[in-house]
Parts: sequence; C-alpha cells; structure tokens
Amino acid sequence: MPALFIKLPNWMGDILFSYDLLFSLSQHFDRLGLCVSTEHEELFSIFPIPKAQVIAYPPESWPHWDPETIRKIEDFRADLGLVLPNSIGSAMVLRWAGISPLYGYDHEHRRFLLARSLKAPVFRTHQTDYYLELLKLFGVPAQRYPVEGAAKREPLAIIHPGASKIERAWHLNRFVEIAKNLRESGLDVAFVSGEKIVDFGFPVLVKPGLTEFANLLKRCTVFIGNDSGPLHLAQQCGAKVIGIYGPGDPKITGLRGVSQGETIFHFFPCSPCRQKFFTECAPSPNGKPFCIETITAGEVWKAVEKILKDGVDTPPFRNGS
Repeated sequence: MPALFIKLPNWMGDILFSYDLLFSLSQHFDRLGLCVSTEHEELFSIFPIPKAQVIAYPPESWPHWDPETIRKIEDFRADLGLVLPNSIGSAMVLRWAGISPLYGYDHEHRRFLLARSLKAPVFRTHQTDYYLELLKLFGVPAQRYPVEGAAKREPLAIIHPGASKIERAWHLNRFVEIAKNLRESGLDVAFVSGEKIVDFGFPVLVKPGLTEFANLLKRCTVFIGNDSGPLHLAQQCGAKVIGIYGPGDPKITGLRGVSQGETIFHFFPCSPCRQKFFTECAPSPNGKPFCIETITAGEVWKAVEKILKDGVDTPPFRNGS
C-alpha cells in the first residue's frame, strides 16, 4: 500500500481520540507520516503507532510552516494525504505543501480541495467515532489501539485541576477537599498543574514532560480532573478516572471505554454551550458557569468512592441535573 500523510489535530485530547483511526490505517499502509506540533510529538514515543514517522513542526509556525518542516514533508514522499482538523485552512496548507490527493471531511466549504470526502454528520458522535468514519474513504476496517491493561497500581491519586480555559475548571478548593478525603482513605495524593498553585499541603508537579506525566499515570490508582487533555491521557495510560465536565459535551469529548471511568456532568438548557464566556449565560457569584459551579465536592467524592471499590465498568456519565 502507498504512504499516507496525516495532519493531526491541534489538541492532545483530539490526538488521543484519533488513535483508533491511526492504528487501523497503520495495518493497511506501508508508511504513515504523522504531522503534529512539537508540543505533542512525545505522545508517539509513549504510545507508538506502527510504521509511523512523526513529522513535527513548531506550534508557533502554524499555519505558515518553516522551510525545515516543508523539507521533512517532501522527504516523506506521500502518495496521498488525510486532514483531520475541520478547517479549510488546514486543507489549504496541506495542498500548498504538495500533499495530493487529499482526503477528509467536507467541512467549511473545502470540498474543492479534497479528492475524496465525507459529509460531516449533522448530529455529532463521540470524536473517536467521528474520526473512525474516515476509514470509509479507504475501505479499511476499524481496529482498536491496544491500551495497556490494569498493571499493578500504587495507592496513589493524581489530581489535575487545570483546563484550557479557567471557566471550564472546577474550583481548586473543591479539588483540595477531595484530596484530603483521599489521604484520609489511605492514598497518597499529588497534584499536577500547568502552573504554580497555592501550597495546600500536597506535592505539586508543575509542567512535567509528557513521558514523566504518563509514567506517573501508569502507576496511579485513580486520576481526577476536568474535561481536558490530561484526563484522556490518564485513560490512555489505563488509569481509573473521574472526569468533571461543565460547558463541554461528554457525548463528543467524553470518556472512552479504554479504562474504567465516571463522568460528572450537570445538564442545563444551554448545555453544551459555545463557551463564549459570559455572553450567553451569567456567571455564578464565584465567576464560573453554573454547569460547573453546581457540581459539589460531595458528588465527586461519591463517584470516587464508587470507582475505587467497583471492579466493573461504570455508566458512561453521571448526569446530576
């Protein structure tokens, strides 16, 4: 089979959602060229894709790739390309870089740039399934990426209180309340954060590398965090997870079936929103959307207790509205 060049998404969670697609394609192509930002390049050392060559570019260079990136793309000698981001700009950049024919979703009126395309579904499914639909363009059956099973775990809980937007993040003091409960239950607790946070008497790992973070997640008993890339990284590492969702849509970016997990989500009439804070809803007195504000520490702790004692899979998500 020919060599396939793939432009990957820009967010870590979306890249992890594409793993089943990438693995399936790797079983039917001689070579895959995976084009990804250097900030996520390390993922493919932790979770390798067979027959794949990573072509990394500096994130600040997108969408105007530097000459070195263009040289790498030319040296790969792709026979065809697949664009995963939905923007017309992504398709235009790949065509400009010489990738043709190009496949992908017919989105943002970019069909004229694509040799083969699929209509984007009217009602979105989970992002993993959204990517897997693209296999129809190649006549390739879907296969699941093999995720490590539940290895021997340490009595360790990892808490990641951050999110891509502060409004999407549950209150830090509530995470601390959960941490205290975990410690009283006999677990060690560590926070992982993208920035320094107030010392609440727990160790804090600030901006770890992806390999260091993944090694920690492969050892922990449970991970607790917001709707963010680290939540999906924890699942990829086989950890039990608690996902706290506010403005996002767990039906699209929720937990996958690769590890035991429980999502806590309060449905409001405006859910899920476009996250243009706060033009479409008023903030709570604490400056959060009410969909995240109304999730209590008691509710999260109940889910933690359940997942720690349960030996079976939990429901896809807990709607506490």
